[in-house]
Formats: sequence, C-alpha cells, structure tokens
Amino acid sequence: MKAVLMTYRRDDAHLQLGKDFPEFDLQVAWSANEMAAAIPGASILLLNNRICTPELGEVIRKKGSGVRWIQFISSGIELGWEMGLPDGVPVTNAAGVKGTVIGEHVMTMLLALARRVPEFVEARKRREWIRTQIHSQMWSAEGKTLVVVGMGSIGREVARKAKAFDLHVIGVSRAGQADSNFDEVLPRTELHRALARADAVVISMPSDADTYHFIGEDEFAAMRPTAFLVNVARGEIVDEKALIKALRSRQIAGAALDVTDPEPPIEDSPLWTLDNVLISPHVSGGGSTGYERFRALFADNLARFQTGQPLRNLLTPPDRRIRA
Repeated sequence: MKAVLMTYRRDDAHLQLGKDFPEFDLQVAWSANEMAAAIPGASILLLNNRICTPELGEVIRKKGSGVRWIQFISSGIELGWEMGLPDGVPVTNAAGVKGTVIGEHVMTMLLALARRVPEFVEARKRREWIRTQIHSQMWSAEGKTLVVVGMGSIGREVARKAKAFDLHVIGVSRAGQADSNFDEVLPRTELHRALARADAVVISMPSDADTYHFIGEDEFAAMRPTAFLVNVARGEIVDEKALIKALRSRQIAGAALDVTDPEPPIEDSPLWTLDNVLISPHVSGGGSTGYERFRALFADNLARFQTGQPLRNLLTPPDRRIRA
C-alpha cells in the first residue's frame, strides 16, 4: 500500500512514519510538483494544513484518483477545505493529539499576563527594580472566571488545567451541552453573557464560515477592562482591527496570541509594539509528545481503514469557505 506525506518541516517527526509502519510504501513530497509525481497509485495522503494551497488541491483532485483516505497530521484543516479536497474521500484530522501541550501553553501565556512577566523581563533589561510600581497590578488566578470559547479536545484540556489553578471555568459551545470538565456551559447564543463575567477568555474553536471574526467590537465591548484574551485557535476568528482598538483603548487589559491574521503580523502592525500584547509564533503545540500520540491514532485508523471500520476523527466538509 502506498502513502504520500507532505509537510513543510525537514525535522518533522512524522517523517518517522515510514519506519514505524513498514507495511506500506511512504513517499515524501515537499511541493505540489513533487506531490504530482508521487501521488499516482497512492491510497493514503498525509497532509499538514499549512501546506494546503489551491495548486496542491488541483494536483490532488486531478491526479489522486486512487486516494481512498486523507489523514491530516494537524488538528486544523481549514486550508484543506479551502483548497478543495476530492469528493467522497474520507478526511480525518489529528484532533486530541496536542491538546495537553496546547493547554500548557494557554496557562503559560495567561499567567504571564496575569503575573506581569513581560514587564519583569523589560525591567531586568533596564536593571530596574519595579516592585512598588507593579505589585498592585498583579492578579491571582484563584477564584477568577475563565471563559473557554470552543469545547473540543483543546478547550477541554484548557479547562482541566485551569481548574488546577482554582479558576471557575465556563465553556461556550455551539450547542451548550454539559461537560464535566467545565463548571458551567453556555451556548454560543449566550456568549456575551459569559464574556461579561470573564477575567480571561480563551479562544479554542475551529475556524470555519461561522467563526470568521467571531470575536469583534461587540464582544470586546462585552468584556471587562481587566480581562485578558488568549487565542490558540486561528487568527481570523478574531477581528484584528477590533482587537487592536480594544488593546489601545484599554477596553481589555491585554492579549496573548499564538495565532494572528496574517501570520506573522505585517511589519508595521501595532501588535508588535503594544505593551499589553504577548505573541508566540504559532508554536503552542511544540515540544510535545504529539508524534507518539499521532502514531497511536494513525495505527488505530490504519487498522480501521484496512478492515472497513469507521475512522476516528472523521470530518464533515463545511458548506462554504471561510471567507465566502
């Protein structure tokens, strides 16, 4: 059985799949042209969301007539949907693989803001002892309210870790179905009611047509001026112009962003210079045991695929593109 892996990193741990699964022929493509050469005869494609382009989509649709399953090695696959995947081919993702480490990243970023870590770093560079100036500006997580918008595997992991810091966690999801990881759950229709209670808001929802600029001026207006925003989902879920306006006017206290729109921010974006912004370069899933978790997921799905059983993390194509 032949499979083709396309990724963007030469040190990608997923390149190990060929050794871990010797029962199939794994070929690696680094470009759309290389995919065009490798895809004939392939039954399985392994793709990373970040490499999905219209050119690649055209190659897969025209030359991948034998493809019977597409497994994404990333959780998000919105660029895959946008480039156009073949009709009728099952598509699965890696949801749940990096939830633990992304949850750690969320708490790191949130506590860095709450405990004023960026100010300490800058003060050290100036050799200043700022105890008097900063002591009253710090807050403890104990007893505060965290709103998690998006209750998938990442949102649930964030909730579990947040409760270890004695945060009261409110989950917001499309249906508002109860979940034991959260102290409360509200449907999206009650988002503003949740935001009004939040000391911090974490965005962990998928990017699709319904969530484009889901957080904008009205949502920032609903938040407290002491509240922080953390986004580890996708940059386009937050209206960046509205975010910058809210940060500049101190409508919210600050933001920690692992994702932006575009990535990286443009050279003269205020996000680079605002003193109440913390940015990490889309690395919240880094340094994890993600490959081991993915290998277990892929092994299970491969067995299911070979025996005709339902695949895990099977996705339903969206009705329209994000920017439609």
